[in-house]
Amino acid sequence: MIKVITAADKNFKDMVDVAYRSAKTLGYETTVYDLGGLGYGTPFQGKVSDSIGAKIPCKPAMILDALTKANDNDTIVWIDADAIMWSRIDEILDDDWDFGVTMRKPKSNERDDPINAGIVFVKKTPASIAFMNTWINNVSTGISDQKELNKLFALNNVDYLRKRKLHNMTVKIFPCTIYNNFYFKQPQKNAKITHYKSKLRYMWPKRTVTKVPKSYSLEERLSVAEPRF
Repeated sequence: MIKVITAADKNFKDMVDVAYRSAKTLGYETTVYDLGGLGYGTPFQGKVSDSIGAKIPCKPAMILDALTKANDNDTIVWIDADAIMWSRIDEILDDDWDFGVTMRKPKSNERDDPINAGIVFVKKTPASIAFMNTWINNVSTGISDQKELNKLFALNNVDYLRKRKLHNMTVKIFPCTIYNNFYFKQPQKNAKITHYKSKLRYMWPKRTVTKVPKSYSLEERLSVAEPRF
């Protein structure tokens, strides 16, 4: 079973409302963690950083919390509050893995972290639980959830879309173009999750789907039947 989680404080309420509704509309059990002033969801005391590139340091702690409430082999899908899910992603369960991440295309700026942690897939297994505690520990003394995840995996472009054994678990690399698409200058017909990360937030929610009339409201876009792209 797939369960979707996301989180925000009051500053990202508009975005997380849409992220939550997009996953819920597709039929997934969806949980929002309230990091302060959101007014709904599961209250969670966690660090939120305003520093550039710091992301959400409490992200792995929330994922672990969701895992403890899930059944064995359930899959927790984390989506950042500035992401929108357009189509079901059940096919991610067709392969055997413990932890899934999305990697930027090989031609990305070498200064970018190869893994973008805006979308993370974690199957509840002993190996993934053990790793989550390692990730949490590293974040507590490091820079950010994304920076520390990249350091732990130490993947680079030669690992693009490969499945690897890391930290005693199987890590699957999912394509950003489908599951964490922030390449808005290119056709997105295959994208199932779009991510309006950092510098791209000015596009939200203008650049949502490419095959729906621009005159549609966001509510109408979210209600469009298949295909979403």
